[in-house]
Amino acid sequence: MIGAILAGGYGKRLKPLTDDLPKGLVELKEKYSILDRQIMDFESSGISEIFFLTGYLGEKIEERFGSGKGHLKFHYLKEDKPAGTLNSLRGLFNEKSSDDILLRNGDTVTDLNFKRFISFARKSDFLISMFITKMRSPYGVIEAIGDMVTSFREKPLLDSYINAGVYYIKKNARSYFFEDYIFNDLEKTVFPKLAEEKLLGCYREDTLWMGIDSEKDLQAIRSEYRGRTDYEWGYVKKILEFDNVNFIDYYIKAGERVELEMERSTARIMSGSVSVRRSDGTTLTLSEGDVASLHRSDLLSALTNTTIELFSI
Repeated sequence: MIGAILAGGYGKRLKPLTDDLPKGLVELKEKYSILDRQIMDFESSGISEIFFLTGYLGEKIEERFGSGKGHLKFHYLKEDKPAGTLNSLRGLFNEKSSDDILLRNGDTVTDLNFKRFISFARKSDFLISMFITKMRSPYGVIEAIGDMVTSFREKPLLDSYINAGVYYIKKNARSYFFEDYIFNDLEKTVFPKLAEEKLLGCYREDTLWMGIDSEKDLQAIRSEYRGRTDYEWGYVKKILEFDNVNFIDYYIKAGERVELEMERSTARIMSGSVSVRRSDGTTLTLSEGDVASLHRSDLLSALTNTTIELFSI
């Protein structure tokens, strides 16, 4: 399995920030860009070879990351002019046709449990599996009878799912990318074709997902990253530090294990469930709403994606 990132967009709605910077290099926090986060996601999924499918200012991405780091190897396929995502994937298949591909749009940030997504895709009969998520309306939504409003919901989650820009493409899907199509984008060619043949699957997960398409989106994701540090297993986010009082959130992906670093804290499970193994060998299971005292070296094993609020003095 290889990783690939569609990173050729102009980022027009992020101008003037993207006048001399490709969108993927826009920072979520100091010295930590969208692509830095995506590379970490690939690495934590066991991927060691990543292809950047670039265009606009693609040379800056290559300057930033070079040929790789540690055991990771980076490759760059740059378009001289936009030719559509279909042609980007054709170029990738021509370069590397013997591996499954974990493909991402280069302007999204998510806490998706990639290990679970990959496992779902590999076990399925689908040639391509995509991560889908519910979209929050940018506007207030009303229901009305005639001229009377019967309900009002401010920016609710909509009932429909959207394509979240994360795909697992099996190598056996290659031929579908080289059929004759009128259009040049995957969304208008390969995806509808596979859906018609019932070979396109979807994976749902209730987790953070954001497409960074505007200044408002960028402000929102930077706010999310204030005090936050990502790890392969999830993240730690400092909510409040005052004198000796600390409020910290731990987000642990299902199937991951984390050893606490705080000396002693009171924990409340905000969502999910987790198994706690004490240093004396005893264990307990905590679920949403439960409160418990936790100590340094307690081993937390997430049974589902879990958010824990820790309070210490």
